[in-house]
Amino acid sequence: MTAKNYQTLLLQLQRQLAAAGIEAASVEAELMLAAVLHCRRPELFLHRQEAVDPAVEAALEPLLCRRRRREPWQYIEGVAPFMNLMLEVTPDVLIPRPETELLVELVLESLPPQADVLDIGTGSGAIALSLAFERPDLMVTAVDISPRALAVAERNRRNYALANVTLLESDLFSGVAGRRFAAITANLPYVSEAEYRQLEPEVRDYEPALALTAPEAGLALIRQTIEQAPDYLQPDGLLILENGADQGESVAALLRRSGSFHAIELHQDYNGFNRFAAGRKR
Repeated sequence: MTAKNYQTLLLQLQRQLAAAGIEAASVEAELMLAAVLHCRRPELFLHRQEAVDPAVEAALEPLLCRRRRREPWQYIEGVAPFMNLMLEVTPDVLIPRPETELLVELVLESLPPQADVLDIGTGSGAIALSLAFERPDLMVTAVDISPRALAVAERNRRNYALANVTLLESDLFSGVAGRRFAAITANLPYVSEAEYRQLEPEVRDYEPALALTAPEAGLALIRQTIEQAPDYLQPDGLLILENGADQGESVAALLRRSGSFHAIELHQDYNGFNRFAAGRKR
């Protein structure tokens, strides 16, 4: 009997993942096998005709079981890529989304040298650490209400030895009283309770609800941030917020209604949604 090769094993993994309702089954099968073989996905091509080591199949089984229960692959592997970083992620923090990289790029284009930046709701530290990594001249303060999230962010900060990042426990601005920043970034909870119940199992059942949902149709924390931010911004300082796909106009209206901002703009994500709202302090 011909031994099973890795190409056949990959196809089996794909079928089982697809049967569990996972859309990107072929990609995730490759990620899973690459993790067990300790290689990069492109290198799997080199192994495709090799006979499968039984130890590899044994190592794959618990990973496959967890993923078939719809636990996100990033939590299973324990890491997630974001810009030029590979960040530790646990169920205490949201998994960084690719569209949030656009927020970082917008801020990097806007900041003068040696600027002070505040990142609210930092979670894993994705925004704050990427800003600090790409621009070592920046001084970044990253805050979160969750001590567990801050512990993850601190491990990520240490992993990249980013001395220009300070992490603080803070309910929005409570931990930075009296300070003013050139820019404030915020990727806050913006999912309504009704939307939350409709989310994919990976998000609803595994990611922290504290970092996802907010009252007032998801806009409560964004509204509070817009109301309070002028006291913490330097003149003409930038406030930029990530919001839900259908919330852009509502957030822009909140910025206008506050009377504290000018140069209000909406920026689109990769899918053409108004994902980011920005304004400058008058």
